[in-house]
Formats: sequence, structure tokens, C-alpha cells
Amino acid sequence: MERILEAAQQLIAEEGIAGFTLTAVAARAGVAVGTVYQRFANKEDLLVSAQQRWLDGVARTQREQFLPAAAQQPDFVRAVSLYAEQLAALFRDHACLVREFVVHAAAIPALREAAQQRLDQLAQERCDVFMALPDRPPHIMRGHVLLALRAVQSLLEWRVAASPDMEEAVALTWDTLADDIPKLVTAYLGHDA
Repeated sequence: MERILEAAQQLIAEEGIAGFTLTAVAARAGVAVGTVYQRFANKEDLLVSAQQRWLDGVARTQREQFLPAAAQQPDFVRAVSLYAEQLAALFRDHACLVREFVVHAAAIPALREAAQQRLDQLAQERCDVFMALPDRPPHIMRGHVLLALRAVQSLLEWRVAASPDMEEAVALTWDTLADDIPKLVTAYLGHDA
């Protein structure tokens, strides 16, 4: 199963969803097409599972790397900003894969619903971690942190979905975005409510 999902993710990133077939996934995974059909009812089912696998990897990476680093920051706002910066790097590093998920979520309800449910869950979990930091300013409530995290996610989704031509038009390179997102989070969370 893991080989099939890994092959699916690779093909989506390389060929896009339009070029993604169960036959191609089977060939990439080194299994028979029937094996893929035994585990997944159709292309959409495999696509949703591949997206879920990627989001589970994001959650794991955040738990193991990002959150411990952010939690060690002496400043609450800087901790959330560091998390946003690291999330931007993760989206940049997997831009081709994420672009396919984001762009096709509009046309595939199961993909959109599964992603939204998992992303909401991740935002709640991350918010719990940040709200538990001992130096959280009293004026920063859960809603502030959730809004900041969701704004970062939306910006990153927009960036990966944008065409390469748009990058030049708005001068929004990944480096610029990685610099600006923590500044936006700091500006938003750093104000006194």
C-alpha cells in the first residue's frame, strides 16, 4: 500500500493529475494494476489517499521538527512566525504536488472535503501547542492564532496555485514570501488587541 501511495504522489508531482492514471501508478510502484484496484475503487479514491498521505507527512514533520523548534523560542509571536516560515518552506519544497491538490480540489469534492477536514484538524492541533506556550501575551486569544495560521495556509495555497507567469508579474518569489509571511504574522499577533 505504501509503495502505491508513494508512486501516486511522485506521479502527481511529476505529471499532474491530468497525467495520473492507475496503470501508471501500478507501473511506478512495481505492482499489477489489479493490486491497485484491490485497494482503491478508482482514481479519485487513490488521489484522496495520496493527498491524505502527504498531509499526514506534513503533520509528522511539524510534530518532529517545526513545533519543537518553535516551542523553544523565548517569544510567543516569534514562535508562531517561525512555524509560518517553516510551513512556507514545506509548501515551496512540494509546490508541484500541492499545486495539483489545490487546483483540482475545486473540481473534486472528495479531495476538497478530505483536505479541509485534515487541514482544520492540523490548525486546531497547532493552535493548542501555541496557546499552551507560557509566554503567550494575554491579549492573544485562540481565534487570533487560528486566523493567523489559516491566513498563512491560504497565502501558501494561493502561491502554489498561481501560474509561473504570475510570479514575475507580482514579484512574489518563494524567497519574498518566506520573508514576508513571518512579518505578517508578527504584525498581526504583535499588536495589542
